[in-house]
Amino acid sequence: MTRRLVIGIGNPERGDDGAGREVARRLAAWSDCGFETYECGGEATSLMDAWAGASEVVLVDACRGAGTRGSVHSFGPEDALRLTRLRHASTHSLGVAAAIGLARALGSLPKRLVIHAIEAGATGDGAGLSPEVDRGVQEVVNLVMQDFGCEPCHETTAGHPVTRR
Repeated sequence: MTRRLVIGIGNPERGDDGAGREVARRLAAWSDCGFETYECGGEATSLMDAWAGASEVVLVDACRGAGTRGSVHSFGPEDALRLTRLRHASTHSLGVAAAIGLARALGSLPKRLVIHAIEAGATGDGAGLSPEVDRGVQEVVNLVMQDFGCEPCHETTAGHPVTRR
């Protein structure tokens, strides 16, 4: 059986840096679509431990330097060098790129890996997501749901569109 996993990375106590974890939280309600969700700070070894045994993995993180606030950028594992050039929005720094490089060297990279980076703005202590990043979060939620074969519908929950299988 294929194990599908969405890993939300970041710190929800630091404004837009919590974008990846917010994606995971929104997706957690749709476990009937055949994937698991996991939240972490983004350290390389934590990511590798989390995706161990998963064949399909989606990583979601906040970044800086890729575009306008809230914009979404998607990468594959072959883009690890490009990822190192982005300024990450939190203290996990190069965790994603390091995890990919190490997993590749150890032969433990998932069969399919997609990285979605959401351009962050404010990452101050105690701040929530900016409206632009909140829209980017929902865009990634929709991308992941469609990628895993779930179709959007017109319902909303807490102001966010709901996607169903």
